[in-house]
Amino acid sequence: MQNNINEKLKLLPDLPGCYLMKDKSNKIIYVGKAKNLKNRVRSYFHGAHNAKTTKLVSEIVNFEYIVTKNELESFVLEINLIKQHDPKYNIMLTDDKTYPYIALTNETHPRLIVTRNPRKKKEAKYFGPYPNVKAARKTVDLLNSLYNFRKCYTIPKKECLYYHMHSCYAPCINKERIDYTSDKEAVVNFLNGNTSNVIKVLEEKMLQASQKLEFEKAVEYRDLINDIKRTTEKQNITINDFTSRDFIGTYITEDEIAIHILIMRNGSIVQNEQTNFSYVGNASEAISSYLAMYYSNEDIRPKEIFISEVVDVLQLQEAISLNILIPQKGQKKELLTMANENAKKDLENKFHIYKNQVLKKMETIEKLGELLGIDTPYHIEAFDNSNLFGEYPVSAMVVYKNGKPSPSDYRKYHVKTVEGANDFATMKEVIYRRYLRLMLEDKNMPDLIIMDGGEIQVHACLETLNSLNLNIPVMGIQKDEHHIARLIYYEDDIIEVNKNSDIYLFLANVSQTVHDFAIRFFRSTKSKGLFSSRLDGISGLGPKGKEKILKEFITIDNIKKASVEDITKVGISKTVAENVLKHLNEGNEIDD
Repeated sequence: MQNNINEKLKLLPDLPGCYLMKDKSNKIIYVGKAKNLKNRVRSYFHGAHNAKTTKLVSEIVNFEYIVTKNELESFVLEINLIKQHDPKYNIMLTDDKTYPYIALTNETHPRLIVTRNPRKKKEAKYFGPYPNVKAARKTVDLLNSLYNFRKCYTIPKKECLYYHMHSCYAPCINKERIDYTSDKEAVVNFLNGNTSNVIKVLEEKMLQASQKLEFEKAVEYRDLINDIKRTTEKQNITINDFTSRDFIGTYITEDEIAIHILIMRNGSIVQNEQTNFSYVGNASEAISSYLAMYYSNEDIRPKEIFISEVVDVLQLQEAISLNILIPQKGQKKELLTMANENAKKDLENKFHIYKNQVLKKMETIEKLGELLGIDTPYHIEAFDNSNLFGEYPVSAMVVYKNGKPSPSDYRKYHVKTVEGANDFATMKEVIYRRYLRLMLEDKNMPDLIIMDGGEIQVHACLETLNSLNLNIPVMGIQKDEHHIARLIYYEDDIIEVNKNSDIYLFLANVSQTVHDFAIRFFRSTKSKGLFSSRLDGISGLGPKGKEKILKEFITIDNIKKASVEDITKVGISKTVAENVLKHLNEGNEIDD
C-alpha cells in the first residue's frame, strides 16, 4: 500500500483543490485544502511532524483529491466535505459554524446582512459562502452605505441616524410604497462580480487621498478594494438554490472509461465518486449501463443530473427516470467541466501507476534472472506444502507472470501417495503431477520454479524434473525461525540478498503469497474434514453411515484396504459398501 501512495504522490498536480486521507477500512479520516496539491499532500509523508500529524500519517493507507478552479473553491469544498464525512482528525469546521453568506432578504423592506445560517430560498437571495469573514462584513458595510436598504432588525416607530445619513428610505416614517428594484438589481450585479464601477470610484478616492497625503485614508480605500475583490471572487462549489444534483464527468480512451461524479446536495458539493472500467464496443452504451446500475439505488438519486454529450440523454433518462441535462454555459457548465477534468486525471493517474508498477516488476525479474544467470523468468511457478503432523497433507502452487500474480493459474493439491510429514516425498509427488500434466497437454513450461524452502525441497523438485527429462531452473527461498525469507538456495549455492533490494521484496512477496495460499487451503481442508469430504457424494451413504465407517476404520487408507464384508459389519448395506470402495479407489483429484 505504501508503494501505491508513493506512486500517487508523484502524480499530484500543481493545482488548487481538496484532498481526502483514508485509513485501512477506506474511511475518510482527514480532509484538507491546498493552493498547491502536490506540495501540500507530499509534506505529510516527508520531514518531521508534531504528534497529531504523525499519528494521522501512520493511519493513512490511501488518499484521493479533487482539483478545483481556484483557492476559494478549495476553501468552500473543504468545509462541505468535512461536514459531510466528519473526519476524526478534523477539529475546526466540524461544529455548527460555517463560512458566512451575504443575504438580500425578500422582505417588503429588504435588508442586506451577513449570516452563517442560510435558510430557505424564498426567504432571501444568498451569495457565498465567503471564507474571508472580515472581507464579507466590510463589503456589506460598503453596500449598505451605498444603497438605502433597511438596517434595523425590526422597524422602529421613528427615524434613526441612517435616514439622516441618506442611507435608508426610512419605512418607519415613510408610509408610501418604496420601490427597491433598482437597488436590489445593483447589489445582485455587484455580488455576482460586476464590481468595476464601484472599484473605479474607490480607486479614484484612494488616489485623491494619496495626493492629499492622507495615507491612512488611502490605505483604507486600498483594503476595501481588496476586500471587495476577495468577496466577489467567483466560486462554483456552492449554488445557492438548495437543489440536489450530480455532475457526471467522463473521460474515454480506446478501451477504458473514467467516471467522476461531483455530488451536490442542497446546493453544495459534499462528496465525489470515481470509478474506472474497461469496455468493449460502444462507450456511450457502457456509460449508460453503469449509470443505470449506479442510480438504481433510490437513496442516492438527486433531482437533476448534468452530463456532457457522451450518452443518449433521452434513452438514459427513460432508463433511470431522472431529469438529465446538458449545460451549455454558466456555473453548471463550469462544474461539469471540473468533473470532466477530474475524470481525466483519475484515468491518467491509473495508467501512470500501472505503467510504473509493470516496468518496476519487469526490471525486478530481469535482475533476478541476471542474479541466477538465467534468461528473464517471465513465467514463475512457486510451491509450498502444509500439514498438521502429517495429517491433512496439502500442497499449493502460485503463478507469477511478468512479475505479477496470476490468480487464475493458481492450483491446489491433495497429497495422495505420501503418509506422514515427509516434505521431500510430498514435493516429488506434486511436482510430478503438475509437470506430467503440462507435458501431456502440451502446455508451456515455466521459466523458473521457486520452492518455499531450501535444499530438501529444491533437490526433490530437480530429481522429479530429471525423471521427466525436463530442464527448468529451480531455486529455493530459505527462511528463518520466524518464517521470514532470508537466503536464496540455487545450484547448491547460498545467495544473500539485500533486504532493501527489489529482488528481496519480490521474493518475499512470492514466498508469503504461496505460503498463505497453502495455509488457507490446509485450513479449509481441515475444517471440512478431509476424510469426510472424500466420502461425500457416494450413492446411498448418509451422514450416519459416514460416521460409522470413520469410527471403525479411522483413515481413508484403511477403508480402501477393507473388503465389502468388512464394511457391511458396521451396519452398511452391501450395495453401499461396494459404492464406497469404488468411489475411493477411483480417486478424485483437486488439482487443475
